[in-house]
Amino acid sequence: MRFFTLLIFILFISCEKSDITKNLDAQKGDIFIVNGGDNSITLINSETLEKKNQFFLESKENTFAHHISFNHDKSEFSIAFPEFDFALAHDNLHFVTALGNVGVFDSKTGKRKLFFGVPFANYNTVFSKKSDEIWTGLMSHSGKVNIYADLTGSLIKEIPVGPDPSELLIVNNGANAVIACGETSFLTVIDTEKKEIIKEIKIDPYPTNVWPGWAEDVVFVENAVRNSLNVVNISTLTVTDYIDFPFKPGMMVYNPVNQEIWICAGPSLNKVFIYKKESGKWEKINEIETENDPHQLAFFDNDSKAVIINQKSNSALIFDVNTRKQLKKIITGSKPNGIAVW
Repeated sequence: MRFFTLLIFILFISCEKSDITKNLDAQKGDIFIVNGGDNSITLINSETLEKKNQFFLESKENTFAHHISFNHDKSEFSIAFPEFDFALAHDNLHFVTALGNVGVFDSKTGKRKLFFGVPFANYNTVFSKKSDEIWTGLMSHSGKVNIYADLTGSLIKEIPVGPDPSELLIVNNGANAVIACGETSFLTVIDTEKKEIIKEIKIDPYPTNVWPGWAEDVVFVENAVRNSLNVVNISTLTVTDYIDFPFKPGMMVYNPVNQEIWICAGPSLNKVFIYKKESGKWEKINEIETENDPHQLAFFDNDSKAVIINQKSNSALIFDVNTRKQLKKIITGSKPNGIAVW
């Protein structure tokens, strides 16, 4: 009898998973959360704040989906699939040889359109402004930025950069790519048309990541070693501002309505800190309690709400930006690490 009950349960789970993986069924306004532990997407309706789907991506065994980017018209999204779990300490990558992969998917259905391997573990993937190219950084001591054709996955160019390049961004209305290389004290700026490095901008030593700033030509460079933020203007190729923190910063996002920077601080603190410039100086004005390891956040609903994913709690928390009150908790897939709002 117990065997029969177990068999029915397994069949039920198998059917249930089959049902929810047929079609992502996404629409404009939905929130996409990438889960690296099970290569899935948790889809959330941004109006009702309800979970719509748990969609399992067609990928490759022993890969860990990492971060997500849309193309210019949001018809496709790309995800890095390193054969290494970045939820572990990134330094562990130095002791293994791990390959990477790039996946491109239809934004509505989740159908896989392209999947190909790259020579080393990659942190994220981004489309060029015209969406005819895919750019990704190879996170090794011999760091590289590789550029591939969107339709075929064929290599267009390989650009040597510093050791341990992490997040790569296309900025300045598509004119530049930027990447922080963890074992340097520079932000690498690349001309996307010429596909050449045009500047190594001096920043704090050992930068851990780079994130979009408050304008197309402004980026935030996160430094979890020196506990700092560098604000860099890509048009002038200069550092224009900075913040020193009493904690290790993670992802940081600017809210243009309230002119605040929200900064993930985890996993030990499990908080998001909110900074605002007052009297010419950035000051902490508030903080939000999260769950274990707040990893990324995004604003939506005209920047009036924030969604924060907690990598070690498998959860997404939604907050009102003005009141700082939690509106909703949603259980995600395993090890959420990336957010994109359609």
